Amino acid sequence: MHNLFLGELRHHCREVWEINIKDKATTRKVTAHTPDKQKKWLDKVVSALRKSAARGEVLSSLTQPRKGYLIALAHFNDIHLHGKLTKLEYAKALLKWVRILAYSERRLAIPPVLSKDTTDFHVKENEYDISKQGIITLNVIEHIRADIRATYLPSWIERPPLNFGSRSHGKLKADHWRTVCTINMVISLVPIWTSSTATEGDRLLLENFIHLVVAVDLATRCTMDAQRARLFDEHMLSYLRTLRHLFEHQLVPNHHLSLHIVTCLLLFRPVHGWWAYPFERYNGIIQRLNTNNKIEEIPLTFMRLFYAGAELRWLVSSTDWPDTEEFRDLMQAFHRVYQDAARGTRVVDVLSEVKSSGPSLHEQFKKLDDVRLENGLYTQLVNVINRTRSSEGERSPMFTSYDSDLSEDYIRLSPHIHELPKFEVDGGVIYGSRDKNIRNSFILFQDPCSATPSLLCAGQISQVFLHRRGLTGNKVVVEPFAVVDEYVPLSPEHAQHDPYTRFPLLETHLCYNRFKSRRLIIRPGDISCHFAALVYAPEDIGEPCVVVRALDRVSSPSPMHAGESGLTVH
Repeated sequence: MHNLFLGELRHHCREVWEINIKDKATTRKVTAHTPDKQKKWLDKVVSALRKSAARGEVLSSLTQPRKGYLIALAHFNDIHLHGKLTKLEYAKALLKWVRILAYSERRLAIPPVLSKDTTDFHVKENEYDISKQGIITLNVIEHIRADIRATYLPSWIERPPLNFGSRSHGKLKADHWRTVCTINMVISLVPIWTSSTATEGDRLLLENFIHLVVAVDLATRCTMDAQRARLFDEHMLSYLRTLRHLFEHQLVPNHHLSLHIVTCLLLFRPVHGWWAYPFERYNGIIQRLNTNNKIEEIPLTFMRLFYAGAELRWLVSSTDWPDTEEFRDLMQAFHRVYQDAARGTRVVDVLSEVKSSGPSLHEQFKKLDDVRLENGLYTQLVNVINRTRSSEGERSPMFTSYDSDLSEDYIRLSPHIHELPKFEVDGGVIYGSRDKNIRNSFILFQDPCSATPSLLCAGQISQVFLHRRGLTGNKVVVEPFAVVDEYVPLSPEHAQHDPYTRFPLLETHLCYNRFKSRRLIIRPGDISCHFAALVYAPEDIGEPCVVVRALDRVSSPSPMHAGESGLTVH
């Protein structure tokens, strides 16, 4: 979906917000000027202009103010420069204009001060004081970069460059734009533009951007229905309307094309079946092929081998191969040759039913050391297995703890486990413990033993292990489990100060950065998805909280209608 990732997200950052920060070697913090200070500096510029006009040269006092004051004064008097836009050139142009005014009845026009503190003075261009040059300032971009460094992303998402916003990081891939706009900038900008010091213009800027983020997220999910397609279209249309209202921005062909995507979603459903990433991938394969310069035979040779390879992959992934050492060695050799990178948009967005390419659970169990599970967790394990045992067959036996009454006619469940650093589910998604695999340890999950098992909870995996148990007919089951520490939800009082809950379709919220006392044991099937995690202390809450930014790209984000999304749909 280059139309959305590059044509919309990249265009919004580069062309609408004009993000292009020149990194400086100095770390000196720029102090914001209050409206009173802005008035004083404007008076100093006017006084310096008059003295310079009397002397016939640009005095040093005219180049002392920040460049923004000179630019604003020039723009307010319709003075337009060509060539080098340095502070000295603006000073020369203003001095020339003052000399011209000396022979006329006109006076130098002084721009009004802003109603808020600013580090970059500018002319108020509209009623909301929104200027493209002052939206993403150096302070804001540094805040975003700090959050990028501190945010935990799962291993299947490639981290954007730490110096985002600078030309020095080179050209960003489409997947980078998706990550930085729909994850990092959402995490960073929502608290900034909903704070007590934010203006009405900041709020409108945020709503405009959230319309775009929600639209991109809805369009690129791995499932699609008519309601979601129309919801995407409503938010995309609202984004473009507010874009025109706030910036009078000239729409480009990609904006027009975005309004036709809803037709494709209704006709062809999920974009992963018809977007251009597979074609680009094979373009790369073709470029790397060694040829014998028989140009006329290359297309036919490539198509023949392509279909042969596709047939082989389908055969391997769809066949139930015997569980013997010979066939396991064959499968491992095949996957080593045809392995794929589990990262980014291309792979995880196309979650398949292909089985994991790693060794079987039985093989892993044999190679790991035996550890005894602590008593509290062991009791939970017995309850979890008994509660969900029907999935293993109607004749699945009831289990009891190893130290239970001997008169009970149940199978005693072993308290011994084999610890793992991580486990992989079908589709190549990895979940791991915080000590061994912290990037993949932040999850949204369901507690099957709770009173509301459908409710999603935020937590962190502290332990991953394999457990082996016997069933009827001498059948042995080896199953992975995860021990999860659940984050404490915000109290009703503090939940009112959660800036993310104003936009439910973002699927982002805050929790206290502490865990409940009771640890939980869950199955891989109870895990919904990873979440991007960032810890910070909101002023209105007064203690560290963790941002929970859900990364579920399969299921429906919310049953809400557009009007309930926290945004005004125009």
